[in-house]
Amino acid sequence: MSSKDNVGTANALLGTVFHAAVALFGGSALGLVIGIGAAALWSGTSRSVQASVEFLPLVVSSALLAAFATSRWFSRSAPWVGLLGLVSLFIGWQELWRAWSPTWSRQTRSDYVLSQLFGVHGSCGDSECLYMLLFAGPFVCLTAYSLAALITLRFIRR
Repeated sequence: MSSKDNVGTANALLGTVFHAAVALFGGSALGLVIGIGAAALWSGTSRSVQASVEFLPLVVSSALLAAFATSRWFSRSAPWVGLLGLVSLFIGWQELWRAWSPTWSRQTRSDYVLSQLFGVHGSCGDSECLYMLLFAGPFVCLTAYSLAALITLRFIRR
């Protein structure tokens, strides 16, 4: 391997880590601010409507950050952070799938996994939505960031 190949690999790795950090930390922080503002608008709506849009602030904030950061820093690495989101979701799914037991759960295995990760089919249960925070939230942030980065790069190349 030449030194030029090493530099290219290091830049790709650094860029992926940079964009993942922007998507996770920036997307979560900005999503919290957007979510607080949106909660005031949704206060009069039903609980089912509120539950169906709880990831929307994360999607919006991550997409906005991707549109800003992709064109400025490590642009070729930005779309690859979506793979890290898939890894996060897979790890959460695998942990929940294996931990489920019919002796203590009132739900089917698939309903249990979906309710813990995305809050569907009722509530999160006793874990207080911890799996949404640890696995589904990063999946949503990283995937929205990755898709917005792809769209941004498409418009930059035109």
